[in-house]
Amino acid sequence: MVKEQACGALLVTGPEKIRCGYGNGDCLLIDLKNAFFALSDSAERYSRASRDILERLCDVVKERGVPQQNDEWLHVVNSVFAAQKYQHKATFSLAAIRQTGVGSSICIINGGDSEVAIVNKTTRRVEYRTEPNMNFAGRSKGISGVMEVSLQGDHYRLVMASDGLADIARFCGEQVTDLVESFLSHGPVHEIPEKLRDLIISAVSQGIAGNYDDIGVIVIDPEALKRNTDVQLVMGGTNPSEEDAYQKDIRSSHLDGGWISMESLPENAHYVAKCGIRVR
Repeated sequence: MVKEQACGALLVTGPEKIRCGYGNGDCLLIDLKNAFFALSDSAERYSRASRDILERLCDVVKERGVPQQNDEWLHVVNSVFAAQKYQHKATFSLAAIRQTGVGSSICIINGGDSEVAIVNKTTRRVEYRTEPNMNFAGRSKGISGVMEVSLQGDHYRLVMASDGLADIARFCGEQVTDLVESFLSHGPVHEIPEKLRDLIISAVSQGIAGNYDDIGVIVIDPEALKRNTDVQLVMGGTNPSEEDAYQKDIRSSHLDGGWISMESLPENAHYVAKCGIRVR
């Protein structure tokens, strides 16, 4: 999924999950109109847990309106956390972007071992990253803290990723921070998904990939994000039958290895749905 110059997102199902008939436990929420983004990663025993919490977040925001303050976001997030069933464990990461006139203000809320990072595109250095914690949805009833990061200028990039990104880093002989700085910090943001996909394909062909987990990544250039795209996507968090349908139908279609533009989403609604993508 890409929005030129503003956002790119990648979702890949791990090969072992495909072989064993599991769903994809990584789920991404991309709201380009309201400039908020979320990522969740659930256990294979109930891969829909990630989608459940992100769709519930969408419903609460639609009902109450988009929060304008950090404490409002925290209240909304904790309300969807509290409704998660105990056995449906999942990570949760949120980044809500507000334009300030001189840059961007990013509200970050993070629970579990998924990651949110901010990288300086000029110096190629990670200037902020979340630390893993035990606030998993389905285990905790809420998240205690919210962080606001203020950015000045257009030389910053926001990266949200599940722990599957560590497997890509391993292919490159790097740590996740190294990969963000060396690979995700430069070049057009909308080209990153295809580059990551090519990196995985190359690692597989060279026999250095081995097994890897589901991979979910969202990369955003906040200053390039214009709120003129009235679309909200929830992608991933597929159950085994949905993932099986994707592997059988989409893999054999003309869309395999290609891209669906924002403009062509309606005419490809059938394929989009089978990819585990919900367009709101």
